[in-house]
Amino acid sequence: MRKTLLFCLIGFVFVAAGPAAGQKIHIDYDNATAFSEYKTFQFRETMQDLRRVSSSLHHRTVEQITDYAVEGGLAQADSEPDVYLAYYAATDRDLELTLRDLDYAYGPGFSLGSYWKGGVGTRDTKDRPFVFKEGTVVVDVWDRERKVLVWRGMATAVLKKDSSKNEKKLEKALERLMKRWEEMYGTRARAVRKLKAKKDQ
Repeated sequence: MRKTLLFCLIGFVFVAAGPAAGQKIHIDYDNATAFSEYKTFQFRETMQDLRRVSSSLHHRTVEQITDYAVEGGLAQADSEPDVYLAYYAATDRDLELTLRDLDYAYGPGFSLGSYWKGGVGTRDTKDRPFVFKEGTVVVDVWDRERKVLVWRGMATAVLKKDSSKNEKKLEKALERLMKRWEEMYGTRARAVRKLKAKKDQ
């Protein structure tokens, strides 16, 4: 009886943890960038967003990213923002992004994180694509003036062929992703303040 109950409990844990375990968050960023110096942003639409799948889901995604950017310390600007924000979605197939096709290159201290170390897709120079697996959502932040990518957040296993489940999964993924932006923004702000304080001494 005890063994049966134990196996039932173990099975329940795996079923309950399954969906959460499938979705993973990965962050790449430019460690030479003082994120706290950025004050304003503007959202940019892309050819690889969700407009062709669902205009309502696209607008909800833009709204959520914008809200989190504001919560993370940035103000919206009508023109000449410090940074641009955009997102890409690998809906029904793997998504290839080539830096040559985008408006930006790497920042000088850009660090590639665990998404690539896990062997997911490929990454290289301007001519070879970043390949994001089907279901992945990517949020990019790049410096308008320097035209360099300074932050990239990736959430895997977000979009499914059963689109009825996508809204909740996407909402959760963006929440987790953009919280990492808030953490990065705050951490870099503290680091910059310390450096400035040392220079003033």
